[in-house]
Amino acid sequence: SSSKLKKKVTKTQEAKKILKKKFKVNTKIVFTEDGELVQQWPPVQKSNLAKVDEEDDGSGINLDKVKEILREEDKFDKEEYRKKIKEKHR
Repeated sequence: SSSKLKKKVTKTQEAKKILKKKFKVNTKIVFTEDGELVQQWPPVQKSNLAKVDEEDDGSGINLDKVKEILREEDKFDKEEYRKKIKEKHR
């Protein structure tokens, strides 16, 4: 009777399996023919605080640290956006 009652695997159960195996999903990396990195999605965090936070393996999420990291990342994003707009206007 147990073989008749197989449960359907849900999307959340599949996602949990993937997380347990530590696969990198939803990433895209584009290289040139020379093998140089052109584009990576999601973008790598550039701030020094983000690198320090990855090394610091504390329990839970520290909201103050995360806010500060996002502020620094915004600076890099704004600079890239400015460059993009300047190229567009040329």
